Amino acid sequence: MNILEGRIKQTHKAENKGKYILYWMQGAFRCNYNHSLEFSIYLSNLYNLPLIVLVILNLDYPEANYRSFKFFLEGLNDISNTLKNRKISLHLRKGRFESVLSEYKTNIHTLVTDKSYLPNLKNIKIDIFKKLNLNSYEVDTNLVVPVEIASSKMEYGGYTIRPKIKRLYENYISDFSMNDYKNAYVEQIIDFDINDTDSLLKSVEYVSPINIKGGEKNAENTLEYFIQTGFKRYALQRNDPCSNVESNLSPFLHFGHISPIKVLKTLPHDDFENYEAFLEQIVIRRELAHNFTFYSDTTNNLSKYLPKWAKDTLFDHKQDEKKYLYKLKDFEQANTHDIYWNAAQKELLKTGKIHNYMRMYWGKKIIEWSNDYKEAYNIMAYLNNKYAIDGRDPNSYAGIMWCFGMHDRPFIERDIFGKIRYMSENGLKRKFDIEKYYKMWSIK
Repeated sequence: MNILEGRIKQTHKAENKGKYILYWMQGAFRCNYNHSLEFSIYLSNLYNLPLIVLVILNLDYPEANYRSFKFFLEGLNDISNTLKNRKISLHLRKGRFESVLSEYKTNIHTLVTDKSYLPNLKNIKIDIFKKLNLNSYEVDTNLVVPVEIASSKMEYGGYTIRPKIKRLYENYISDFSMNDYKNAYVEQIIDFDINDTDSLLKSVEYVSPINIKGGEKNAENTLEYFIQTGFKRYALQRNDPCSNVESNLSPFLHFGHISPIKVLKTLPHDDFENYEAFLEQIVIRRELAHNFTFYSDTTNNLSKYLPKWAKDTLFDHKQDEKKYLYKLKDFEQANTHDIYWNAAQKELLKTGKIHNYMRMYWGKKIIEWSNDYKEAYNIMAYLNNKYAIDGRDPNSYAGIMWCFGMHDRPFIERDIFGKIRYMSENGLKRKFDIEKYYKMWSIK
């Protein structure tokens, strides 16, 4: 079994005499480059027990809605087809995590699941492991370098985590191998029709779906399109929202529809400049974000997790007068005086994402136009989690905190922001053709 020990962590130890290995697929909804699945097959072969892959649809999941659930459900078809070809049983169950898992308790020999990086999910799983009292493992399959191997503490910024990841990168980029499944096929249990989206999701908040469909195949097609159209210009033009060089992989990475290892192995390695520029984003910056949420007990405590200089400067400027103040409804409806900010919000409403550079501007202006910093954080988190397909993600929370100074450095002091990095309309105009971006979204 060629999976390095660093990816696998035993979360609970018990003596079980169950009938099967259960892989609770919770964060890596794919079958390719899935260390959790392959470790489960390894255990199945080792103990000569059948394997069941369990996916739980929890319609009460916080902040999820029609848009995000639909994207998630679209990914289950690929999983179903691949597991069927490998003669592995898939159980699609509807309900709360703990209640569904408790139905399997007496027959589970070993429970395997994907590692979680957000505080609320970590706590949910810890509680489940204790209550079930089963031999349980978590597998870190959604990062290149496992979060606890990369660092044992919350890192200050990219410059502190970069050398740690670079030192370990080669070990983990090639640690994946597949196993032949050798045991019996267990009867499937299907609680819901993957494709009957409207009936299935009638109880959740409706947010219009996006044009991009979820799933492993669509993720791989998106990757191929990026290689053909944007990758060769990525290093030079990635901060230009009009250049169409973004990979558009973040929604698929969020739902685990594609592995970052798969992405990096597919990209042309001989194009060093663009490869390194993309690696900085998908490995260093992305895994810095996961480091932040994994070692946090909450994602929204500005006073606890911002660097001291950022907390001090925000405190010093909390009473500064603001020319514009908007309520949540104004932000949500893209109804501000700033046509460029409105365009970014419209991009989010329409596509489920904002170009990364404009997203930074989007967040900075919410700080500038809100009553206080806590309100600004809450507005950003609400809009991002409601409309972005990659919302409720370590990248999202770290990106919001970056707007307040986390993982950044002090700048020249100014009103409202203090020493926090400031972004302006003039800065956009110097960077790219902002009028073109505005026209792209002004009528949508």
